Amino acid sequence: MKTSWHRISTLHTYVSLLRGINIGGKHQLTMLALKKIYQTLGSQQVGTYIQSGNVIFRAVCDSVALAKEISQAIQRQHGYIVPVLIKEAAFFNKVVASNLSKDCDPSTLYVTILDNTAHQTPLLNLEKHTIEGANTFKVQGNVVYVHCPSGYRRTLWNNRFFEAKSRVWATTRNWKTICKLTELAMHLS
Repeated sequence: MKTSWHRISTLHTYVSLLRGINIGGKHQLTMLALKKIYQTLGSQQVGTYIQSGNVIFRAVCDSVALAKEISQAIQRQHGYIVPVLIKEAAFFNKVVASNLSKDCDPSTLYVTILDNTAHQTPLLNLEKHTIEGANTFKVQGNVVYVHCPSGYRRTLWNNRFFEAKSRVWATTRNWKTICKLTELAMHLS
């Protein structure tokens, strides 16, 4: 398969997050099929973590263009559109090191990553009005740390909320998953 993305000169370690696969019986995609897509597009040492579209890999390419190629390949092969976010491992190291909710129970912490920061001002304004102790969120660039002591399923601060307010797509992972992806990426480097 010929790819349209621009190759860069050095091999990088990436973490990729797909939004909305294998959730509630919708957009079913096996991790084996997902790995094959990445490999076909030139990625190396491709690994996945759990069944929700978390991929760790190495590649010599432009990550934004590769994300588009992966999304298009999924649409061609499986018939649905899935947003794909690809960031270098260093991005996830920074997310973990910069945790804005260090004092909360890690099992109640989630990380929402926005596709970009173009419309983050409404989120920053809303952040000021969250109530301490209840479900809260803190924004840092295109990363939102969401603290949900009553559980993520009960919070208003979910992907749909952030997408509506920031006008970009978002994907969320729990803190344990973010830490594990960061660890796995470090071992690939």
